Amino acid sequence: MKRNQRGQLSRSAKRTQTRGAGQFAKPVARWRNTATQRLLTIENSFYRVELWPEQGGAITSYLHKAENLDVIWRNPLLPPARRHFLAQPMGPGTDLFDTMDGSWYVSLPNGFFAGDYFGAPVGTHGELRAVPWVVETIRSTRSELTVTLRGASVRTPLVYRRELTVKAGSALMDWRETVENRSAEPLPVAWLQHPTFGGALLHGARLVTPAKTVQVFRGDHPEAIQLQAGYSGQWPFVPERVGGALRDCSIVPAEKSGLDHSVQLGDFSAGWGCIWNEARSLGFSMQWDLDVFPYAWSWASGGGARHYPLWGEGHLITLQPSTSPVGRFPDLVSLNAVRVIPGQGEVTATMRTGFVQRAEGPWA
Repeated sequence: MKRNQRGQLSRSAKRTQTRGAGQFAKPVARWRNTATQRLLTIENSFYRVELWPEQGGAITSYLHKAENLDVIWRNPLLPPARRHFLAQPMGPGTDLFDTMDGSWYVSLPNGFFAGDYFGAPVGTHGELRAVPWVVETIRSTRSELTVTLRGASVRTPLVYRRELTVKAGSALMDWRETVENRSAEPLPVAWLQHPTFGGALLHGARLVTPAKTVQVFRGDHPEAIQLQAGYSGQWPFVPERVGGALRDCSIVPAEKSGLDHSVQLGDFSAGWGCIWNEARSLGFSMQWDLDVFPYAWSWASGGGARHYPLWGEGHLITLQPSTSPVGRFPDLVSLNAVRVIPGQGEVTATMRTGFVQRAEGPWA
């Protein structure tokens, strides 16, 4: 149990400690309608998660109930929630940015960059983040709730299944993610999770993770980023493009600081990471299959993205377990830096997420 400087238990630890093993409420699932969304809420005594099946199964809220603290970022430039991009001339990334509400979605099959996928035009962060998913099953017992969602690609033969399990006595949620290839041809994919974290947890927080190395993507416009393009070194320090001062990329930039950076983490000793707030003695943790996701990307901003699409807004950080390094899909294929889904086969990965009271994993 976490204690403050006076040796007293934190508020969340106190509330956890006072619950006996038989006192945990049964996990529940229910639907909630807003003016623009039909959301599925799943929860136990510790947390509440809201899912938006019709928008790529996105997680729109992940709430710590004792602290009333939501860790999912909300784009301040996108009220109300919107599913479809604008009927305007299209440019790089607009298929994502027109609808980027800030939720947690999956990126497949092309990683970040839009491009051609064996003849199919696929947009930024892929198609499955935006197509409607369905809730296949909701199974419930006194001690456990499992929800299974399914999304099918329109332009590729890929099917995605997400199984989320909520347990009565656990602050952590278990994930089982499966990519199925309906075609007879083996298909390479660049696959990553894309949670975007925001809210009060970020104030004074840092990213704790057992990565050993960090890299900065060398894009087409290195003059537009704050870090030294193409740099490769030891996590978490990266030289800034102007002046060369080392930036600690594990520190979440302060709100309105004007800082912004995007880095790739690698050489993990284990697959876990935590957005940790020492003042609150609270963090949000992710644990993932390192053999499936050997990399993780992290974008952090304190209002430093001064032009499209955020225009100086946004206080956020991401931690994105990925099968591949940052790069355009044809380059990743040529480097054999992709995951192959066998013909008429599938690949499955597991994760575990939730609020924790210590910074370093793994968490049970």
